[in-house]
Amino acid sequence: MFSSNLFVMGLIAIGVIFIVCFFSYVRVPVNKIAFISGIGKNRVAKGKLVIYLRFFERVDYLDLSVFSVDVNTAVAVPTNDFINIKVDAVVNLQVDETAGILEIAAKNFLNRKSSDIAISVKDVLEGNLREIVGQMQLKEIVQNRKNFNEKVQENVAPDLREMGLKVISFNVQNFQEDKQVIENLGAENISKISKEASIARAEADKEIEITKANANKEAMDIKLKTEQDIAEKENALAIKKAELKVKADTEKAKADVTYELEKERKRKEIEEVTGLSNLVREQKAIETNKAKYEAETIVPKQADAEARKVEKTKEAEAKKIEEQQAAEAKLYKEQREAEAIKLRALAEAEAIREKALAEAEATRQKGLAEAESKKALLLAEAEGVREKGLAEAEALDKKAEAMAKYGDAAKLEMYYNALPLVAKNLAEPLSKIGNITMYGEGNTTKFMSEMTQNLDKVLKAATDGLGIDAKALLTSYLGGKIAQNKNQNPKDEVIETEEK
Repeated sequence: MFSSNLFVMGLIAIGVIFIVCFFSYVRVPVNKIAFISGIGKNRVAKGKLVIYLRFFERVDYLDLSVFSVDVNTAVAVPTNDFINIKVDAVVNLQVDETAGILEIAAKNFLNRKSSDIAISVKDVLEGNLREIVGQMQLKEIVQNRKNFNEKVQENVAPDLREMGLKVISFNVQNFQEDKQVIENLGAENISKISKEASIARAEADKEIEITKANANKEAMDIKLKTEQDIAEKENALAIKKAELKVKADTEKAKADVTYELEKERKRKEIEEVTGLSNLVREQKAIETNKAKYEAETIVPKQADAEARKVEKTKEAEAKKIEEQQAAEAKLYKEQREAEAIKLRALAEAEAIREKALAEAEATRQKGLAEAESKKALLLAEAEGVREKGLAEAEALDKKAEAMAKYGDAAKLEMYYNALPLVAKNLAEPLSKIGNITMYGEGNTTKFMSEMTQNLDKVLKAATDGLGIDAKALLTSYLGGKIAQNKNQNPKDEVIETEEK
């Protein structure tokens, strides 16, 4: 029974303790400070759970939140330069937690709201604001608000410290005055700023114009340089075209001179051949007359034999004449072909020159680089034409040298070829005479002597004109012919001459 009572009493005691503890604690937020006073030592708590003895201890709070105070000077305050102004400012304040000052704040504002504290300190703030306004000039206050704010804070800090507060910030909202002094200062600044802006704008316009002028100058310089380069290139191209034309004309002139020289040389050769042919014809005429005379004076059998020989001689001479005519025709044909070659070469040169001019004009339109390439092509073609002309001229020179080298042999060959024709021409007048009757003594001998003298004159003229001993050549030729005839007719008869 006694144990049961003890147990019940214990439970009751625990319940009482629990109830006391449940109703005797407080949670202090971080923006407040709790002051616990009562039995024992006073305590201060912030942002934590605090146990206190209810009915024996008391808990008071001091708000630590920042609060603002509107400070207005209801009456205009004269500045240092005697200009009345009104100031509208906002001050942010807070309880100072510094040791020693916090207790002062607790004495002054414990358990009071922020609005109540603002009303308490408003007069203090306004008084300090008036004091600073009276120390500064209007222009300084308006232009340097930061300095003004710092001075107000420095001036009001000691008074607020005595109250347990501190200034967080001080901001001037507005300045007002009735004489429009601030507006006039603004107008002055506006004018100054406008002036500076105008000057800056003028300087900017000036720089723009200078930049434009420089750009135009550079563009003009580039344009002039480009035009100068184009003119120089065109001038160089014109000079090159002139040089090519001079070269083409020079090559054409060389070709013309070569052609004229060759033509003159061919003409001289033809004249020489023609003169030699005439001489040979005269010699052949003499031989023909002599042969006819001999044919008229020999016996019939011998006359027939001689006639056959003369006939054969005539046939041979006719063949020689045909060959000579063929040679002359061939020479004429070669001259015509040479003339055609020359005309063709001139046409090709003219075509090449026209092509060169056209390509040069196209080259000028396409640019300097292609002009150089086309110029090289034209030079190569002109060089080819020149080399071709030189080769043809060299061939003609070699041919002329060969003719000069073998001149005597060539003339001798032509002479041998022409002897039958001379004999034929000499005999031709006699062939037209039916009979020859000689009267008087010695006429036959005289006739033969004249025939011999005529033949000797012809041969002498050939010797003087050609530089060849025609008599010796003729003698050799006749000797060879006689020897040949003897071999063919071994029983030759003696020729008798009848004189009347």
